[in-house]
Amino acid sequence: QHWPHARSTRVRMRSLGVIAIFFAFVMGGNLAAAENALPRVLILGDQIYQQLVSELQKELKGKVEIHYPRMEPGVVWNSNTALKLLDRQLGDGRWDLIHFNCGLGDLIYRAPGVKAFRVMPRHAGGIRTTSPQQYEKNLYTLVTRLKAAGAKLVWGSTTPIRHSSTNVFEKGTEIDYNALAAKVMAKHGIPTNDMYTFVKGLIDMNKPAGHGADPFFFDRKPIHPPLREILRKFLGVAPVHLPKP
Repeated sequence: QHWPHARSTRVRMRSLGVIAIFFAFVMGGNLAAAENALPRVLILGDQIYQQLVSELQKELKGKVEIHYPRMEPGVVWNSNTALKLLDRQLGDGRWDLIHFNCGLGDLIYRAPGVKAFRVMPRHAGGIRTTSPQQYEKNLYTLVTRLKAAGAKLVWGSTTPIRHSSTNVFEKGTEIDYNALAAKVMAKHGIPTNDMYTFVKGLIDMNKPAGHGADPFFFDRKPIHPPLREILRKFLGVAPVHLPKP
């Protein structure tokens, strides 16, 4: 007379065993996936980082995930737009390292009193996009928000501005802005990837950049080695064989 009860107990126990095995399988799979997950790197910066990221993705394929969110047409990356777009750029994912820079987009001269961003040469009445005071203030805010993401942060110094064939940049203005950024990063204990010194050693500072691209053109020389070294130093990832220079 107790047999139906015993049978139902065995059925329940079997069901619980199946459920336990299922959850163990799922959890085991999740743990294995977590162990095998590649480090995730977010690169925040202007268009010079597009080619840089492309080179690193090829050299470090299968070793690290490198993400570079592109700007929508008409949007210029600078310390102002970085603050507006930051939540979208960070997304909901986990980041192991965030390499960030704002500078060239702050130093470019634009049409005054126009809501849409329009570049305007200095001799035609263009004004610098971001004042030194606002730049420093923006960086303090940006760093505070980035630190909340929990990733290792690395600042990339702004690359050199040489003679501007279009007169929308002023040669040497990046030096003062790099000094302001260095002060902010030192206060927050954030290391700097010295892109400025590396690029300055590659190009002729007295020659106008080709194609009217000013500081966005590097005489077809690769500028990604400093960031590759950052990834090796902080994440332990590096190409098996370095490409020949």
